[in-house]
Amino acid sequence: MTQTDPAPTSSTSGGSTAKWVAVGCGGCLGLTVLAGLALAFFINRALRFDVGTDQGLGDTEELFTYTIPGESQSIFNLGMFGLQIIQVASTDSPPSVLLTMGQLPSYLQDREAQQTFVEQFQASVSTQGNYQLSEQGFEDRTLCGQPVSVGIQSGSFTDGSTTHEAASLLTFVEYNNDARFVWVLTHGDTPQATADQVFATLDCR
Repeated sequence: MTQTDPAPTSSTSGGSTAKWVAVGCGGCLGLTVLAGLALAFFINRALRFDVGTDQGLGDTEELFTYTIPGESQSIFNLGMFGLQIIQVASTDSPPSVLLTMGQLPSYLQDREAQQTFVEQFQASVSTQGNYQLSEQGFEDRTLCGQPVSVGIQSGSFTDGSTTHEAASLLTFVEYNNDARFVWVLTHGDTPQATADQVFATLDCR
């Protein structure tokens, strides 16, 4: 992924965590991803009102075990047509940790299509502040007992007049014949260490 700003800015400062994250749309690569785009358009039109800090797990199951430093809250939960997306965040404002866990539908079996779908999802996530992230590098790690290639980015997060360091980790894993992904986005004094700490707690359910 060569995208340098996976979390576009929203110029509004203050406000609740419910305003911090908004679900986005799918990519556009061939017919399979066009189907994802149509699905995501429906999600935007029909389910945007469900985004908020009071969202429980509903009918979807958590895809990964995880631990976020301090307290955490569920901010978005979607399960529809084989697509699952769950987002949890730390309770500070704006949240210094955002963990997105997803399972992609069967029509997104091609890795390039999966990558495009997730990149477009990242691009459509809006945050209260502005993330500026570097070109992506990769590192071999282990997730769910399997070797995975983790996309790593560093940069900055600006909220009003305050600027912090930021970090992003993204990877895919196949588990029980399902394609899953996790995206850890952090900012603060030690964002890379925090992202690594959260990633180390991840395991497939």
